[in-house]
Amino acid sequence: MDGLDPSVFAISRPALHGYAAAARPDITVECYRSDAGQMDSCGTLHRLSLNRTGHGRYAFRIGDGPTRRVARPSWTLGVQPAGLPLFVDGDGADYISIFQPPEAYRRIGIGAADLGNSEMLVAADPVTIHIALALAELARQPGATDPLLAEQLGLTFAACTLRLLSHRPAPRPERPDALSPDRLCRVLDHIEDALEDGDLSLAELAAIASLSPFHFSRAFKAATGRAPHQFVLARRVERAKALLARRDLALAEIAYRAGFASQAHFSTAFRRATGTTPARYRAEG
Repeated sequence: MDGLDPSVFAISRPALHGYAAAARPDITVECYRSDAGQMDSCGTLHRLSLNRTGHGRYAFRIGDGPTRRVARPSWTLGVQPAGLPLFVDGDGADYISIFQPPEAYRRIGIGAADLGNSEMLVAADPVTIHIALALAELARQPGATDPLLAEQLGLTFAACTLRLLSHRPAPRPERPDALSPDRLCRVLDHIEDALEDGDLSLAELAAIASLSPFHFSRAFKAATGRAPHQFVLARRVERAKALLARRDLALAEIAYRAGFASQAHFSTAFRRATGTTPARYRAEG
C-alpha cells in the first residue's frame, strides 16, 4: 500500500483509509485519511503535510525538541526536514503528504534550502493549497500525469513552502488576555481528562487558563477556530466514535463515557456532526 521506500523514509502510523500514492525519483505524493493515533517518522527526504480537515487533538515532537500540544486547523502545512525524527499523536484527519529530496529545494536557486530551523507548522495560502491539490491528483492518477508536469508542480510546491516559511509575521508580544501555548496545552489536557464529566463548564476552563470567561472564550476561539462548547462537543463525538468500535458497550454507556447528558443528546449531537446515527455508524464501521 505504501508508496515510500522504507530505506529512504521510514514511517509507522495508524491505519490509513482511501490511500493513494505516486512515487517518482523527485517526489512522492500520498492522499489518505488517517485514524487517530501515533506516528513516528524519519528519512532523507523533506516531508510536507497538509491536513485537509482540522485536528481537535494534536501533539508533536520534532528532533530533540519538546513535545508540544497545539491546535491544528485545516490546511496547515507541516514541515519535517530531512534527517529529523518526528513524533505525532493526534486524532484522525484527511491528508496530502509530499516527500521531496533536499536537492529539489536547492534547485530553486533562492537559498533557504535547510529547513532545520523552521517552525513545523504554518498556515498554507490559497496558491500552496491549489498546488497541493494538483499534486493529489498525481497520487490518484499516477499514469495520467506527464512527468515534466509532475516535476514542475513539485518545484512550485517547494517554492511555495519556502515563501510561506520566510514570510511568516514576527510573533507579537502576548497580551494579558491571550491564550499562550502553555495555557492552551493545560486547557486541552484538562478537556481530554475531564471529557467524561458532563458538567465541564466554561468557568472551569477559563480558571485553568487564568482568564475571565469572556476573555477565555475569545482567546480559545482565536487559537483553535472553535468556541469552547463547540470544541468540547467535537471531542465528545470523537471519543464516542472510538467507543463505538467496542461492540460490548451499549449506546447509553457510550453516551455516559463521552460526557453526553443522555443517550438522546448523544444521538442528536452525533447525527449533526457526522450525518448518521451512532447505531448506523457502528454497523458500517
